[in-house]
Parts: sequence; structure tokens; C-alpha cells
Amino acid sequence: MRIGLIALLALAAGCASASPPPGGPEDHAPPRLLKVTPDTNAVNVHPKAVTFQFDETINDRGSGPLELDNYFLVSPSDGAPRINWHRSRIDVQPRHDFRPNTAYTITLLPGLTDLRNNVMKSGATVIFSTGPEIPPHRITGIAFDWQAERPAQRALVQAITPDSQIYLAQSDSVGRFTLGPLPVGSYLVRAIIDQNGNRALDRNEAFDTVRVTVPLKAPLELLTALRDTLPPRIITVTVADSVTLRVTFDRMLSTEGPPPASAFRLAGADSAAIPILAVLTPRDEVAKTKAAQQAVTDSVRRADSLAGKPAPALTPAPPPARGARAPIVLPTPTIPPPPVSLALKIAKPLALNTLYRLRVTDAKALSGRVQSSERSFTTPKPPPPPAADSTKKRPPTPVVTPVPAGAPPATAPPSRPPRR
Repeated sequence: MRIGLIALLALAAGCASASPPPGGPEDHAPPRLLKVTPDTNAVNVHPKAVTFQFDETINDRGSGPLELDNYFLVSPSDGAPRINWHRSRIDVQPRHDFRPNTAYTITLLPGLTDLRNNVMKSGATVIFSTGPEIPPHRITGIAFDWQAERPAQRALVQAITPDSQIYLAQSDSVGRFTLGPLPVGSYLVRAIIDQNGNRALDRNEAFDTVRVTVPLKAPLELLTALRDTLPPRIITVTVADSVTLRVTFDRMLSTEGPPPASAFRLAGADSAAIPILAVLTPRDEVAKTKAAQQAVTDSVRRADSLAGKPAPALTPAPPPARGARAPIVLPTPTIPPPPVSLALKIAKPLALNTLYRLRVTDAKALSGRVQSSERSFTTPKPPPPPAADSTKKRPPTPVVTPVPAGAPPATAPPSRPPRR
């Protein structure tokens, strides 16, 4: 009896999750979605669950961010959805069942795998209503990682009603998202770079919020950034060149602009202040460099023109190769991000291998908090002296003939008297 019980338990454990079949031809094809029930755009439906049917068994062994729960979004959300795995079928339900007269969007995100870890590159979306209609309104837009000036991929996007009902979406590979269908009304829209995948805003996660009214007239631009309540502090000061210092802060500065040159004080060990001539953001530096390059180009052209030289012909860009894909141009924020680092132009070169202290007064963060901070730094050491050149010819070493022991010392031969 005991042996039979052990065998039964082993059989149950083996059936708890699927394993890749042994032998057979090697499979490299990802799972394929065959059908979703109910159909998209269906109305007056009252399903127990939304069913996703695949052409093969889905891997259910994920952990953490790879758990099945993280591949499905139920909008509007009433908490973590209930996901039931049935080998090649997955049932999705809201936390507290479907509500009457509500339009739902169930999203399957990319990333599901089969038993051989072949990954689905695309997802799917089904929209239906438990009432007689589906609202026509949507909130669309792009979420950006503002500091990096690039789209925020897979950002969590929420639209929250005044009564705390939450609609969910996730941005795609170029930051675009669509929330809805939505009833007419006021919404707080929030984009979060959800680093830990818990679908909530946590400390030290970048986000952005905006209040909108649906129907919306234009797409949104959400600029995610670290928006805590702490003031900025100087974390590093480095010497960029003989008259330029690079100052880096621990968070974004205010959109009102960087601190003026008068807000900085640079001093050495003797406490004598070294004047700061200018404060440049990274964009200011790029613009200044381009202007200098353009000035050189214009000067050369003027000199060639005065000398009667013809202007160089412009070489047309080669046509793209046949069948080549056009390069993907990623969108960028329309509003430049506030700086995190600044370049300080100083009045004179600093001494080498010397300790200095830089202080900034009333630097303002993106949150509006203001604080003064300072940082000490040491300039680079002087370069070592050049090594001796071993290829140079040395003077020949004089040859000394040894004198045998006991021999008289060598003397100069006697001089002959001059002939008369």
C-alpha cells in the first residue's frame, strides 16, 4: 500500500507541469495563438474567463518576472488577474470576476515560451463588453525615458479615474501605447518604467503623470524621470581640459535652467576664488562645437572663393541596396531633458596635482527642492618625463691595453733635437 501511495504521489508531481518531449525532430518554432474566446468586439457577453488557445503546450515554469501572470494585462484592473494554465490553453479572469456593463481589454504580451523555450515575439489583444456597447474613446501617446532621450520600452501606462478605477497598457518597442476603450471623463495618466515588474510605482522608479479629459484631442507625450522630493547634490567634479570642469549631480536639475556662474565658487588650498566665466549644459556644448566647426568651414570657403578655387562638388549619398530595410528612426522628446551634468568654464588653468573645492549655492532639482552642496577634487598629476632614447649612438668606449706585472711604466719616447 505504501509503495502504491508513493507511486501515486510521483505521478501527480510529474503531471503538475509539462516537460519537453524526448526525441523527435528539433523544434525551433515559437507557440502560435490559434483562437481567443470571446471574439474581439463582442458585446453583451458574460464569460467566466477569456481563453487563449495555442497550437502547443505553453511553458509554465517561469519564476519572478517570467511567471505567466506577467504576460497578461486585464483592463480595467481590480488587482492581479487570475491565470489558469491548461497546457495549450490559458484562461484569464479579473481578480473579482467581470463586472456588468463594462468594456474590457485583455492583452497578451510578447514573451511566452513553449517547452523548448522558443519565444513568442508578438502578442495579441481582445476587446469586448459585458454591456450593449464598446466606448469609442482611446488615450494614445508615447512614453519616453526623458534623461536618455529615447522611447521607454515596455513602460507600464495607467489611466486612473476619480473613483480609482485603473485602466492598463504597456508601451511597445518604440514607446507607443493605447489605453481604452474608455468612457468619457477625467483621467490621471501615468507612465512608469517598472523595473521590478510588479505593476506599481516604487521608490527610485522613473515616472510621469498628466491629467486629461476624454475624448482626447491629441496624443500624449509622457516624459518619465526620477521625480523624488530630494534636492540635487554634486557627486563628481572632473577636469575636462585646462579651463573646463565637468560637474555631475545625482539627479536632474530644474527645467528653469542651470544655476548661473555666480552660484558656483571654486577655490584652492589658499581659499582664493578662481572666477567661473560660463556654465554650459550638454546641449550648449554641442551647439558651441557645431558653431565653431561651421565657422571654420565658412572661413575655408571664403578663402577658396577669394583665391578663385571652385567650390567642391557635393557627393550624393549612395542609393540603398536593393531589398534593404529602411533604418528605423526612433522618436525623441519634443522637450529637451533637464541636465544632470554641467561644464564650467574657468578663468585660468588649474595647477596640476592640486586639491580644489567647488561649491554650488541653491541648486534646484526637477522636484523644485533647493540645496547647496560642495565637492573636493584633485587635478591630474603631471605627465612623467620622457624616457631616454635607447636608439641614440653612445660615444665609443676607449680601449685600455693591460700592462704586465713588473714591467716599467710606459714613458713617452725621447724627443729628437732639431736639425741644424
